[in-house]
Amino acid sequence: MNHPILTLLILPLLGKTLFAQEKGKQLDGLVIQKSLQSISTAIQEKYVYPDKALLITNFLTSQYKLGKYSQLTSLKDLADNLTEDIHSIHHDKHLRIEYDIKLEQDIIRFNNSQEGKKEITELDISNEKSQNFFFRKLEILPSNIGYIEFTNFALPSEEAQKTIRSAMQFLSHTDALIIDLRNNRGGSGKSNNLLGYFFKEKTKTGRNFNRLTNTWTENFIAPADFFLDIPVYVLTSKRTFSAAEGFAYILQNQHNAVVVGESTSGGAHLTRSFSLGNGLVGFIPYLRSENEKTHTDWEGTGVIPEVRTEAKNALLFAHNKLLENKLKNANANEKSKIQWLINYNQSKTATIVLDSAKLARFTGRFAEFEITKQGTNLYFRDVNQSNKTPFQMTPISLTLFQVGEDYQVEFMNESGGQFQSINLSWSDGWAEKIDKKQ
Repeated sequence: MNHPILTLLILPLLGKTLFAQEKGKQLDGLVIQKSLQSISTAIQEKYVYPDKALLITNFLTSQYKLGKYSQLTSLKDLADNLTEDIHSIHHDKHLRIEYDIKLEQDIIRFNNSQEGKKEITELDISNEKSQNFFFRKLEILPSNIGYIEFTNFALPSEEAQKTIRSAMQFLSHTDALIIDLRNNRGGSGKSNNLLGYFFKEKTKTGRNFNRLTNTWTENFIAPADFFLDIPVYVLTSKRTFSAAEGFAYILQNQHNAVVVGESTSGGAHLTRSFSLGNGLVGFIPYLRSENEKTHTDWEGTGVIPEVRTEAKNALLFAHNKLLENKLKNANANEKSKIQWLINYNQSKTATIVLDSAKLARFTGRFAEFEITKQGTNLYFRDVNQSNKTPFQMTPISLTLFQVGEDYQVEFMNESGGQFQSINLSWSDGWAEKIDKKQ
């Protein structure tokens, strides 16, 4: 949620001549002293937790007095060391110091310009529009389950809102929705109007404390022009960060959405970038939130999933959880289709290992279908399609197998060390029991 536009200027304490540094030379002691003074002042005045700010700056001062920074040779080394020391006593992932002359100059220029008075520029909107406001994928998964993936939260604008509404309209007739935030790194904290589609009435979500103004502000979600009254699952990973975490946290705690995947990064605080002088830029969290139900946020802990799994498998797990729920009230034909889909998804992550010494019990001819073994695997082919390469069979359980994208084969009636029949099923719910040829 860092955005150079949303910045305040701390005037540089040293002149431009201090930017000049020959590579390999030791940093001037006055530069280190003044830089530390500038950084300490910024943290104490801007950081969202005043008590933590004092703890951090006292620690940095103690390290300075011990001579830790005296042997550094560049401002980049100084920025890196200060950030490392800050995180060693207070692990706020947003709080950091960087050496970036161009960024600092942009910050100063922005704050001194008339354009800087506008939080959002036409160029910002144009850049985001060229990226489709970060929406990457909309899809209707099997069994009418919606899927949406977006990788950032766009700045609030009329154009972005049109895209959001179009996406939600496309998904509005689905029976459930999966929201994929596994690669979402945050963005604008003001663009969570997407949440309005999941709340029927105006809802208080909590409050924010702004250190820059020392004020509390209550937060509400206003309902959108239509309401999605369907189950919602949210996919997360270790990469899910900042505004994306806030989105997931609200849905989890105030909409009963189910979070599936990995715990998120744990960066809850809204951050601005500040000019610190000498090419140093401070990214300092200035705003924190308290959720209406939990009375806290996800800083340091991340959003904790109800269903924990590796991020790469989260979509399959979420899809199957929703399918299992649909299975409870489905009719006989629908149950067959849904169970087939559940089995298919399981085949993508199954780790069943068969005893190679016992593979022969699966082999044989079942009507026009022939099952053979090669090495440690079973293979399936239709003898009427001799020009096709046999499909390797993927075990879902010790007796159930996925065959390509088309079939599932369940072995039954074992006798004399051989299975005597199979149940062959298709995704449309059709199934056929076939006895082994003798």
